[in-house]
Amino acid sequence: MRKGLGLILMGLVFGGMDPSEAQQKGAGAPVLHVTCNTSMAAVRIDGERVDNAHSITLKKGQQYLLSVTKPGYEPYRKTFSAAWNGGREINVVLERGIGPEEGQPWIAELEDGIKMEFMSVPVGHFMMGSSEGEDDERPVRRVEFKRPFWMAKTEVTYQQYEQFRKVKYTLEENEIKMPLGGGYPVSYVSWNEARDFCKWLTKKERRRGRLPEGYEYTLPTEAEWEYACRAGTTEAYAGNVDAMAWHKKNSIERTNLVGKKKPNAWGLYDMHGNVWEWCADEWYASYSNAPTAGSQRGDAYDEYAVDRLRMDEEGNQYRLHSPGNRVVRGGSWHYSALACRSANRYYHDQKYKLNYLGFRPVILWNPPVYKLKATTRLKEGL
Repeated sequence: MRKGLGLILMGLVFGGMDPSEAQQKGAGAPVLHVTCNTSMAAVRIDGERVDNAHSITLKKGQQYLLSVTKPGYEPYRKTFSAAWNGGREINVVLERGIGPEEGQPWIAELEDGIKMEFMSVPVGHFMMGSSEGEDDERPVRRVEFKRPFWMAKTEVTYQQYEQFRKVKYTLEENEIKMPLGGGYPVSYVSWNEARDFCKWLTKKERRRGRLPEGYEYTLPTEAEWEYACRAGTTEAYAGNVDAMAWHKKNSIERTNLVGKKKPNAWGLYDMHGNVWEWCADEWYASYSNAPTAGSQRGDAYDEYAVDRLRMDEEGNQYRLHSPGNRVVRGGSWHYSALACRSANRYYHDQKYKLNYLGFRPVILWNPPVYKLKATTRLKEGL
């Protein structure tokens, strides 16, 4: 097998525990201890996370799937039968793989020599939302990212998107037509089309052997989006809004070339303004019961339980959860600077194609695990 094809041999060494240790753990039951040549690797047995500092007792004769994964390394998977008595140690050797490396930018190759640059977003945590903003930005909560991810340096441009397919749109009466040049952010793209672009790019990079198993291009959750937008800041904007954003007062009522304003501290341009950006999430009207691990919500898995409808003080019914609507972030050329705040959120029907609505993908490291649920994020967080 050749590394150029993204396939790297990994070693598995079986060894015995000290007999006294095995006896303490119960010589009649199989006990497994997994070690790895690199720190912070995630060890799972049948998809369940195992603390690799401790041993696990198994059922005699049962089949198991062991997986060991870490960003930037080729994932390891092996099926085995717990047919031994007492203790046994498995030492898994992970090899550096192709794909994004933590702390380093990543370049995606499209067609005709056109590329997309992705910036590394570090692990960490932040306080999501704003106690001074709108009701849908509360309650403020701590969100943690246990794995790095990478976000497109700019919004997807026409030049980049049209390597996938041509933009099709119909102007409404009196609607302003946006610039269609290669360096302008693509607009008139629905949530479904933005998602399809991400799937297309994932398949293309994998076929070329540039993107190993476990990585994928996808739309960001709004937690990922806000964390990347803030870039370690805690104020309403990640810097001077006029220096960083195209908004209603400085945009000349249209989109502008990407990357011409100042970036945030993590090298991301136009996170404030220019076009609203689609996120993966379905729309919820508050953060009550929202996950704290940057996870996708809505149709991924049911962990965000709220009433769908509620009555306001005037007796009017309003919706707390709108499955047909998707979150958009960042504000745009058509909105005031206030709408470009880091914590500000809005939504649109996922079929809408508007002249102020675009997107930017992220790259996630989503290791293959046994019986992975429908979500594109692991429950314990990124």
